[in-house]
Amino acid sequence: MATFAHAQDYALLGDSCFQVKNYQAAAENYELFLEKVESRSNIIAYRAAKSWSLLGNKEKALVAVKKYVANNYINRYHIFGDQLTKEPIFDLLKDDARWKEIIAGVFEKEALYRQAEQKKVDSLVAYQAALEKQGILHQLNFSGNVASVYHQLKTYSAYPKINRQLLSMQFKFNDTLHNSFSVILPKDYDPKRKYPLLFFLHGAVKGNTRYTDYSDTRDTTGWNRFYTKYAAINKVIMVYPSGNRDYNWMFPDKGFYMIPGILTQIKNLINVDDDKVFISGHSNGATGSFSYAMKQPSPFTGFYGFNTRPEVLTGGTYIRNLLNRSFFNVSTDQDYYYPPAAHDSLNKVMKELHADYQDHRYNGFPHWFPAFNASEPAYQLLFADLIKRKRNAFQPNIQWETDDTKYGRCDWINITSLDTLASLAPWQKAVNFKITKWVKLDKDDEAIVVDTVKNGFNYRKRSAAVKAHYADNTFRISTSRVKSFKIYISPDMVDMGKPITVILNDKVYFKGKVSYDKNFLIKEFTDHLDRSAVWVNAIDIHL
Repeated sequence: MATFAHAQDYALLGDSCFQVKNYQAAAENYELFLEKVESRSNIIAYRAAKSWSLLGNKEKALVAVKKYVANNYINRYHIFGDQLTKEPIFDLLKDDARWKEIIAGVFEKEALYRQAEQKKVDSLVAYQAALEKQGILHQLNFSGNVASVYHQLKTYSAYPKINRQLLSMQFKFNDTLHNSFSVILPKDYDPKRKYPLLFFLHGAVKGNTRYTDYSDTRDTTGWNRFYTKYAAINKVIMVYPSGNRDYNWMFPDKGFYMIPGILTQIKNLINVDDDKVFISGHSNGATGSFSYAMKQPSPFTGFYGFNTRPEVLTGGTYIRNLLNRSFFNVSTDQDYYYPPAAHDSLNKVMKELHADYQDHRYNGFPHWFPAFNASEPAYQLLFADLIKRKRNAFQPNIQWETDDTKYGRCDWINITSLDTLASLAPWQKAVNFKITKWVKLDKDDEAIVVDTVKNGFNYRKRSAAVKAHYADNTFRISTSRVKSFKIYISPDMVDMGKPITVILNDKVYFKGKVSYDKNFLIKEFTDHLDRSAVWVNAIDIHL
């Protein structure tokens, strides 16, 4: 049977024979694969070892195990000594001195690897700690009067010199858990100069259980190669965080604070242009990017997504929130994650709302579009869009809706409590559309279109909303189901020497001067390290 197989079919034939318990044919095919196709395949050597062991052929099983160990590798995700000792199939070998010698060698190799890994982690953590001691939080002096503190924050540029282009850093979730993220600086990074920054959020978070100690150059290659290329050309800082099924940017909500938290951590050390901070992502990461646009846009300028599912999974998708920012979508016609017809419907909704929204369609490509070289033009468009954008944290018009006060803030408006039993204002209407077609993959991974009936968005909770505008020291606010909110004040918005008027639902609610509050200013700044949007006080509104 095996001698008639084509070389590329040996492994497949071996797998087929193993499934039907023809272990002799399976072992022979695996051996032929190692001999004629790829002698250093650790996976096939392992399957050969299992097959020979099940046949009771100790000698050939030991030879295959030696090949497996010789061909194998150790990295922080792949430690294989325990795998061998706990595998019942190898019980036949476990009293043999040769087996014990092999296993002892494996454990020795793994112990040396762990020691080297720990030394690397300790070095990276020490470097991060040394940098943080030179960061803005250690350098600022808040002892002066409020005017001098304000001026100091707005003009600060005494960032430390950094002698590495790639920084591997850790973000702590709590006292026992952390994950890593990498920061890639422009080659000629100058701490006196402000730089744009772009987060890339990876996909496949739902099945990932890892907590990483460090990040490395693997973030910059493969599917991310075009981020590396165009970030370098445009002198953009790239940031690659690590997410998993518990702490991520999509679901559940407990990890959503991670990206704003990492941004604050970076701003402590690196001269980031606060008005040019962006998020991009692929798949689950693109859904994450979209979710930050919907739930927490204040620190960011614009949002990008490749093969996006544009939906908030932790609450309502209040699509009008995108009127405060922009979203640049890259979709493909064979994507099973979200169908092209649904993107077309969303695009129509966005045009009707006059939102700053783009959808760039690439036909003939599946969900994993960034793997293809044909995706490069999309990255060129992305960076061309990114470079020209600048955040206006003091924009005169805000529409904001939320069902969770944790995400009540957009720039200078913050909904602090909801009145969900109140009636909706006529202008607070849900936006939705129907999805009737979905793309699925058949058994041959070919894209097929199937019928479905789904809403574009799900609204799981009651929400509150605000429409706000200011000009000439006057704020005009309309509310719906809002119990209380704050208006944040900056000298970049109003004349602090003149009275401020708040007209709430067509009635004058407040009129008077608002002074600088030093404690408020310091607390706001140390929470976000935003040198562009420096808030000096807030007006509390209670309905």
